[in-house]
Amino acid sequence: MSLIPPTGLQGLKESLSKLKERFDGTQGEPYVVESKKFKALYFDSDSTQSLMDMQAPIRLVVSYTETMMGFLLFHANPQSIAMIGLGGGSLAKYCHHYLSGASILVLENNPKVIALKDKFHVPENSAKFTVLEADGAAFLRNSEEKFDVLLVDGYTKLGQAAQLCSEDFYASCLACLNPGGILVINFSGAAGLNQVYQERIDRVFNHPSVLVMEDDRMNQILFASNGLSLKTPAEDLLRRSSALSQVHDIHLARTAQNFLVQRNLDSRQ
Repeated sequence: MSLIPPTGLQGLKESLSKLKERFDGTQGEPYVVESKKFKALYFDSDSTQSLMDMQAPIRLVVSYTETMMGFLLFHANPQSIAMIGLGGGSLAKYCHHYLSGASILVLENNPKVIALKDKFHVPENSAKFTVLEADGAAFLRNSEEKFDVLLVDGYTKLGQAAQLCSEDFYASCLACLNPGGILVINFSGAAGLNQVYQERIDRVFNHPSVLVMEDDRMNQILFASNGLSLKTPAEDLLRRSSALSQVHDIHLARTAQNFLVQRNLDSRQ
């Protein structure tokens, strides 16, 4: 989810305002709003759950999703990816297209979100790609599957799902990662509890995580690993971002820079 303001999306905002009274504050059900250029998923008019470019459905439109793809800096060719939270399927579609060798499992507990997936061009289930109706926390707790990358972007109308913020959940995340695995979590940039969540993660993983603030300050993206990946030398990360940018049209260089700035700040504390 992104708490992005609708600046630059005036047509979308106007369409949304017409639906606000009808939808907001009722059942918190997801709904879709379209303009000529974009299609958006909302739970209410205050925040965008997902945004799709109608002319380029696979393109990552919202900045924080590009930052979450920063896991490529540490694991450029994952063979297995799990995601908690489907939304409009932005990350799922991107990974399915650009990381075709990976098996992708998307866990979404809201059937009404899943019911909208065709509107956002989310691929059909196949041997390599599965959208599963399931509580992500419960699934990881009871599963023996292992993944190279775990992406957590699970929101409801009320914000970050409580079951995705506990120390037990973070322990489940650690248990499901392969050696050298990467955990990436999207947090609201305005949330005062992000530091608490980060401390929980660091205790569980026994390695320091890095919490990167988005440039618009609407989201913070946390990177954690069960190994030493996050300690990769700066010059290597910058070199990787340059090489990956030949394939991935996303802001990996900026993500690398923001990551390194925050890592350096953390090392001085």
